[in-house]
Amino acid sequence: MNDQWRANPFHRMRLGDAAPDRIIAWGNDPRVGDAERGREIGRGLWRIAAERMQGEHAIPWLPAHPSRHFSARLHAFSWLIDLAAVGPSAHRRIAELIDAWVEEHGEWDDLAWDPELTAERLFAWLCWGRPAFEFGAPEKRAALLRSAARQARLLMVAQSELAERHLGSIKAGAALILAGAAGFPDADRFAEQGEELLIEACAKQFFPDGGHLSRSPESLAEALCDIVAALEALDDPAPIIAETLPKLANMVRMLRMGDGGLGCFQGGSEGSSPSIDAVLARVGGAVRGFQFAQHTSYQRIEAGPLRVLLDVGGAPPLSYAERAHAGALAFELSSGAERLIVNVGAARELEPAGRMAARATNGHSTLILGDALSSAVEGRARGGPRLSGPNLDDVRRSEDDSGITVQGRHDGYKAQFGLLHRRYLFVDAEGTNVRGIDELIRPMKLKSPMLKHPIPFVARFHLHPDVRARLIELRVALLETPGGQKWRLRTDAPDIAIESSIYWGGAAPRECLQIVLSGEADPMGHGLAPPNRIRWALTRA
Repeated sequence: MNDQWRANPFHRMRLGDAAPDRIIAWGNDPRVGDAERGREIGRGLWRIAAERMQGEHAIPWLPAHPSRHFSARLHAFSWLIDLAAVGPSAHRRIAELIDAWVEEHGEWDDLAWDPELTAERLFAWLCWGRPAFEFGAPEKRAALLRSAARQARLLMVAQSELAERHLGSIKAGAALILAGAAGFPDADRFAEQGEELLIEACAKQFFPDGGHLSRSPESLAEALCDIVAALEALDDPAPIIAETLPKLANMVRMLRMGDGGLGCFQGGSEGSSPSIDAVLARVGGAVRGFQFAQHTSYQRIEAGPLRVLLDVGGAPPLSYAERAHAGALAFELSSGAERLIVNVGAARELEPAGRMAARATNGHSTLILGDALSSAVEGRARGGPRLSGPNLDDVRRSEDDSGITVQGRHDGYKAQFGLLHRRYLFVDAEGTNVRGIDELIRPMKLKSPMLKHPIPFVARFHLHPDVRARLIELRVALLETPGGQKWRLRTDAPDIAIESSIYWGGAAPRECLQIVLSGEADPMGHGLAPPNRIRWALTRA
């Protein structure tokens, strides 16, 4: 949708002047803030993922920012939860920052009043901004209440634009419901429209098994938190909302690793384990455990202390693919509460350049042929190019007394190289041995392309930043964790190396290592033997 309507002063006049006298009820966000980051903000230190403002700034609105993205994330106030986590000593700081924002941007700003940012900000204010509304400067309170009410009315007139931003529409629905519960003018209308947004989201944005159509575990957890907060503010919520929540919660449980965080797939990070615990504790309904998400397309393997999450799906539906990752058959692995093998991830606040880099197949623990993407690029969107494919087939799971085997195959390299990638993963019953096979297969009836030269490939195993690794024998690497675990990775691949990598799955980027197995594939190979087949094993020492 064209954004020019928001710049029109007549549309801004439609937002009106009516404001509440006070906030009569506050939202109860299930998320848990990061008090350490909150103390940084209290000292005037501002960081958004990998970007930082130089020096200390008590008020961040006037100094120059590292990027437009940084400015947008400041205006979203998603950091307010971290400042609130510090406790009562941060109340004065919260009031200062919100009052300063209202003074600079409370009437209008082309960036700050973007509908999605406005939804995030209003939600944050109505959950975590109480000190500003109750203990801030009395002479500034009228302007604050007026600005909050105008922001709610903006969300009412921006419905069509918000509909294109899937998580944004859920956040807007929750914010409008909280505005209604807070006693804003036209409270019933706000609550009704907010509930309509959530009803539409529950009907359209989730797979039957409870996964979000983006296939992002973090997006699912974010949606769950927003809907839980909204549901508790409604007197008589629509049945579809209450009935959807247990499905979402069970899928979040399925997508957790051993440390309680999420697998880093499809444009997401590991999230906050305390927040996930908190939101799951507030969802009713039956707890149902499962190991294969048929529609969201993840396989989970649990054995002893070991947890493996394998992506056996392609890119999400095209309209949800603006942050999709080309990570077919990538997996993550944790043992106990320690992550070993990860994807590089992409925290939601990561700057656009980092998010784009993380989307490539080589940012995932999978096999990459010819340094190509396993997904196709289908065009650009506001969040970046949309990805499509590949087709996944031959997904199977078997289990016996010895352990669990999962396999899958995709055609992401077929058009360019004429080869399919098939991966087998086996985990023994004790959770001390993981074996893998990666095959590159030429379909028998495929007539083109007819490449004549070997095609280089690599299988990457990105390691969590806390994991150390070194080569100890021919084709053997030793992995060591802070908790004292030692794992040996052996392979029959022609070459093994340890290279640097980066992890964007946490609160801030961290350097890490990756183990790289490499070789050259025969473009006419059948995949049942070298050079088009490599085997590897990860064994606990």
